Order: sequence, then C-alpha cells, then structure tokens
Amino acid sequence: NIFEEKQREFTARGRPLALKRIADLGFGVCRLSLAVPKDMKIADVAALNGRKIATSYPEITEAWLKERKINASVVIMSGAIEIAPRLQIADAVCDLVSTGETLAANGLREIETILESQSVLIRRAGAMSPEQEQIVQRLMRRINGVLKADESKYIMLHCPVTALEKVKAALPGVESPTIVPLQGVTDKVAIHAVCGEGVFWETMEELEAAGASAILVLPIEKILD
Repeated sequence: NIFEEKQREFTARGRPLALKRIADLGFGVCRLSLAVPKDMKIADVAALNGRKIATSYPEITEAWLKERKINASVVIMSGAIEIAPRLQIADAVCDLVSTGETLAANGLREIETILESQSVLIRRAGAMSPEQEQIVQRLMRRINGVLKADESKYIMLHCPVTALEKVKAALPGVESPTIVPLQGVTDKVAIHAVCGEGVFWETMEELEAAGASAILVLPIEKILD
C-alpha cells in the first residue's frame, strides 16, 4: 500500500507521519508495476541493470531499485508513461496498473509488482475533540453505506403463498424479506428484499423455477443500517 510505503519512508528519515489509517475503501485498486516491451528478452529484474526506466514515481522506484541493488537510470515522466519505450526514451516503465489493458495496447508486459494499493481513509494519529470524532464516525457511516449499497441489490417479485418458503430460500444474502399482500389476490404475495450478494441471471431463473414471477432487480444508491 502506498500509504504504508510512505509511512516507512518518513519513519526511516526520522519524521514519522502523524497519520492513522482508518479503513481500506475497496476501490481505486491498482498496483505499481515494472513493465517492458513484449519482445524484450528479460528473465528477471536483474536484467534491468544499465537500462532506463520511465516513471512518475521516481522516489518509490529508486528506493526499490536500490533495495535490490539494480543499477538502472530513472527517467521522470508524466502522462502517457507507457509510450516511453516506443519513443526510445526508456527501456522499461514503472507505472500504476489496474487492468493491464493499457500496457497490453502499447505492447508491454509486466515483469514485477513493486507494491499494491487501494483508496484508504486516513486521519490524524493524535487525539481529536469529541466533535471531530463525531465527524469521522459520520463520514465512515456514510462511506460504508455507499460501499454496502454498491454490493447489494433490491429485488421485488410476486410469489404463490404455497411456494413462499422455497422462494425465500432462493433469495441470496437475505435474512428476512418483506412480505406484502397483493390487493384483490389471496393466493399470491409480493416479496421485497435487499440482497447482500450479487443477483445473477441464474439466481433469477432459480427464483422463477421456485414459483416466483414479475421479478425486478434494482440498484441501491445508499444504505443505512
């Protein structure tokens, strides 16, 4: 994690960061990786000795190279780092990667992951006033509500009374759904539920096979428990 990397770096300099990580947020997930052209014959990172590496993260890259005793030159760039080998500015790149599609589109392949990262929430490490603590807790509650909503779906369906237990058992990640009577209908009810797991086509087909009909799956924007 980049936050942890910076903490170690500043601690080594005798200036520890007065910050505390509250939570990993689970988005912005990426990795800082070394990549080389696909046709470059390189067995391991030691083959980077004497070569040039383009990056927007020179301090982290230089520290990593020093730790592994690799004598490579770091070329500082910003923007489209992945084109550096094609422009003959550098032999390799050190850049943030999420899916790897951009590297592949530019004829590059990853050879080493320097560190992995994601978005995190941090706070001051020292004491905070009750008002400040309340703000932090409120912020975390709202963030968790958005993250939980992103993983959940709201599902509505009609169900024969005789198949109620079977349909309820097929609902993914539901503790107790809401059962609503249908006006003018005695042999069917409506079921509303927040599903804590993904609702896939197979799930909907399983619910249909259990007797459900008029199945509707909706996204959820926010959740407060």
